[in-house]
This record gives sequence, C-alpha cells and structure tokens, in this order.
Amino acid sequence: MSENNLSFSSKRSLSDSSINSNPNIEQPIYSIMGVGDPIVDIISEISLNMIRDYDLELGGSILANENCEDRIIEVYSKLEKLPSVNYIPGGSVQNTMRVLSWSLNNDNTINRHEYNISMLGSVGEDLYKEKIINALDDIGVNPILEILKNDKTSRCGVGVYQKEKLFVTQLRASKRLSEKYIEDNLDKILEHQALIIEGYLLNNKFDLVKKLCDYFIQNKKLVILTLSASFIVKIRLNEIIELGNKADIIVGSMEEAKEFPSNNIFNTPEDVFKNIFLKLEPKENRLLLITDGPNGAYCIKYNYDTNEFSYKIHIPANKIKDEEIKDLNGAGDAFLGGFLAEYIKGSNIKDCCKNGINAATVIIQNVGCTFPKKFNFEKN
Repeated sequence: MSENNLSFSSKRSLSDSSINSNPNIEQPIYSIMGVGDPIVDIISEISLNMIRDYDLELGGSILANENCEDRIIEVYSKLEKLPSVNYIPGGSVQNTMRVLSWSLNNDNTINRHEYNISMLGSVGEDLYKEKIINALDDIGVNPILEILKNDKTSRCGVGVYQKEKLFVTQLRASKRLSEKYIEDNLDKILEHQALIIEGYLLNNKFDLVKKLCDYFIQNKKLVILTLSASFIVKIRLNEIIELGNKADIIVGSMEEAKEFPSNNIFNTPEDVFKNIFLKLEPKENRLLLITDGPNGAYCIKYNYDTNEFSYKIHIPANKIKDEEIKDLNGAGDAFLGGFLAEYIKGSNIKDCCKNGINAATVIIQNVGCTFPKKFNFEKN
C-alpha cells in the first residue's frame, strides 16, 4: 500500500521543534513508567504428540484460570522439562519498556543515565519473580514491583512447532496490583514524566489505572494508552474511550483500531483514524499511532476546529524475507518502545516512527521479545 494511494505525505506538516509540543505537558521528558502485567514467557519447541495429548491448537491461545483443570496446568511443567526451554520476560508493556531501554542503551550520543525507565506491576514470591527482576535490571529498566508473598507470578507457556506457536497464559499475581502499593509509592511513581497504560489492565484494574491517569494529568505529565488487543476494544470499549479521553498518545494496531464502532465503511486508513478521533473528546495535540504489519505505521493528529488532520504520516515497513521472520508477537510493543526512545529525546515524529519500525523489525526476527545487546539503529 503506497503513500500516494493513502494521500499520506512523508513531509512534516509541522516543524521539528513543535511536533512533540503539548501545552498540557511539562517538557522535556526524561523518565517513563509503564504499568501492566509482568509475565514470564516459558518458550520451547514442542512435538506434535504434545499438541495432541493436551488438545492444543497451533495459533491458538488459552487463558488458564487459577482453578482450571490440572491437565492444562501440566503444560507448563512439560515445557520446562524440555531441553530447548527458554524464559523471556513477557507482557505488552514490559516488552515496550525493555525495548525502549535497549534502544536508549544503543545510542552513544546521549547520557543514558539521564533517562529513567521503569516498570510498575505485581509479581509473586517465586523463581519467576527473580527472572523478571534480573531481566529488567540487565536491560536498565527499574522494577517498581509489588511482591505478593502468598501469590505466584503470571506466566505464559509458548509452544513452538515448525514456526507456528500456541499460547497458554495464566494471570496470577499481576492481576492484584494494589491501590495501597500505589499510594505507598506515589512519590516514586510521580517522579516519572510519562505513564504508559496497558489496555489489558482494563479487564480487572480499570479504577486503579484511571486514578493513576488522573495523578499524572493533575501534575501535567504525559499519558499513553495502548489498545493491546482487538478483544479488549470490543469488550472494554467504554473504558477505552474514557481513558482515551485522558490520553495524549493512543497506540494500537489497524485491527484494533477497526474495532471502534462506526456507521460508515472504512474505505481508507484515514477513515479508521478519523472515526477514532471523533469517538473521543477534543484534546489538543493528541497523537494516534497505528501499526499495520507489513504496511508499516501511521502517525496522525486531528484538528477538531477544522475537522481535518493537522498532521499525518505513513512510514513503510522495512523489507525483509519471509524466512527471516520468526515471531510476529510483540512487534507492536517493540514499535512503541523504539518510537518512545526517540520521542523522549525530542526527535521529530518521522524519526520516532522509523526507530519504532527498526525495533519491530529486529523483534520479529527472534522468538519472543529478544534482541542482540548491541545494535546500530542508525544504519538499519
């Protein structure tokens, strides 16, 4: 899909110095905190026999509740006994924070110690907790984690068979981030100038994340909302819109964006974007970021006074061979991480998007949200 067909232009309609400006936000931004589900992904290659034995489905996803049948829970122990098992931090916002920190680590033009990247969430008192904390520390993400001593850390079993995957997710401690922990650590939380809210939290923590939003807005700080998944937009539309009205940046995939109800047919991406803006209350300089797989990414601002886009850009995806793609999961999380690594440095939006595309390109060439320690973003 070309820029011409979309009537999108790669020329900025606003100056580099003004594109990141927002009259409601105190600039510059040096610290970002993400709040979401800290999860450990337990990844291993599996046999066809294992898929059959547990009635699993390639490409499928099972949400295992804490009291589900023992047969499904056995999947985790089976994965962990396999020689190819690997433990990788997972969860949408946790992926974003790690990619954000990784991108900053690879920029030798900045003083990395000036930037504070943190992850807020809750974990259990177990070995999975240690794996999460060690992985965050290793990449330079500050863990602000409530440790629930009588609980267990959330986990996702990922079975890989001939490049196809299946998922068995069990949310445990991450569902129980407490208001008391937020209040007790509010000073530390509000040291950050930007907040990322994971849409998945709207299933069980809407009131808590709304309160966090309000804290940041009252202190003239940036609020970022991720849509997370199409089913979240479907079943939590009212909550998505309420938080979207508060957000300065809204991030999602094209599939998620199309879940916003409309009486009109979406003939072009512009129709999709305008529909979202019109579902929300007017907010000056609100930024919409939409990823569209192999079609790249879009960045849009809307002028409610003129009912026109005040800024719109399309950045194509990098061209890579199909055989180089190992795992598309986490690509959107990585895009946001790469985007924000440039955004907080004050880069223009085009360069922010390009950095996001580069980060996502790396992630999809690995299984899980993993990346080489050293990477030259300028040349890729």
